[in-house]
Amino acid sequence: MDRILFVDDDLAFMEVTQRRLRKIFDIDIAQGGREGLNAVAGKGPYAVVITDLHMNGMDGFEFVEKAKKIDPDSVIVMLTGHGNLDVSLKALNGGKIFKFLIKPCKPHVLEKTLQECVEQYHRNSHLVKTPEASPTNRDKILIVDDDPEVLSVFTTAVNATDQCDVLTAENGKIALELIKFIKIHVIVTDLDIPDMGGIQLLKATHRREPNMDLFLMTWRPASEFQNSVPEITLNAIFEKPLDMQAVLEKIWSALRSNRKGEIKGFGTAAFLQMIEMEEKTCTLQVRSADKVGFLFFRKGQLIAAETGDLKNEDAAYDIINWKDATFEVARPDAEKHTEINRTLMHILVEAARRHDEAEADK
Repeated sequence: MDRILFVDDDLAFMEVTQRRLRKIFDIDIAQGGREGLNAVAGKGPYAVVITDLHMNGMDGFEFVEKAKKIDPDSVIVMLTGHGNLDVSLKALNGGKIFKFLIKPCKPHVLEKTLQECVEQYHRNSHLVKTPEASPTNRDKILIVDDDPEVLSVFTTAVNATDQCDVLTAENGKIALELIKFIKIHVIVTDLDIPDMGGIQLLKATHRREPNMDLFLMTWRPASEFQNSVPEITLNAIFEKPLDMQAVLEKIWSALRSNRKGEIKGFGTAAFLQMIEMEEKTCTLQVRSADKVGFLFFRKGQLIAAETGDLKNEDAAYDIINWKDATFEVARPDAEKHTEINRTLMHILVEAARRHDEAEADK
């Protein structure tokens, strides 16, 4: 059996888990980060390391950072609470965490996750590590369903192709948090999910990521939904039970035909002026580190902007001053009204003035 290390300062919880899964996995336990590092160094290698985020003395992030230096090939799972979802997702996006689980975690969910991690470990051991194989460069598919069996079947099928990375969410809230922090290329959601319906999730996703490929799963006939979502365009509707071969063919086709390129190497001001000169009507998505913002253009005129809690002019000033920005040109938002009435040149000059003031105050 592949060996797994469980690191937590809750010894009773680890012992219960170890007893429950001992017929399936060979699990070692370590109480706290320091004991965990000693195990990685002295008893490793481990196929999977599962660690709690909150531990006395050394938190999960610090433990993972040090453990990866000892054994970079172990697949990492982190346990976290709802209140720490945002920081956990940032770590997932950084590539060190393969998957996170929200406490309390159901036993069958933990078992399936560990099985996926072991499979990933074996794929990694046969993978030639090139820049193209880097997790940050591969397309990412998000599967949203509260049925663990569907998530498991879907994840296994996609992983078997080794073409994309798969993330899963059990409800709409978690899905939207993932989209907030991670560049997702395809979302496949069930119609009936907790927190919000699947169509509501797809609408919210489309507002944030206009270029994302959108798929819906349902037990109902697909014909019922063909014209029922006028605000968005669905790539396909999958009827359950799923024909996974047909599903994957649709997803690969969408990724090939709708590849959206990110543009790097331009200064933000220069890129906006180019849009103005070409009189483009589009939505410009701007990313910098873990921030994302949107600039809305109509015939070359900047009509609106938003990022986080900021809207319009304040949002535009903030976005323009981001460093190392990446741009993605998306379809225009037909529902966006004109909220910015100043010229682009005025906006750029004011953004530069605010930047200079901020630098002078440091």
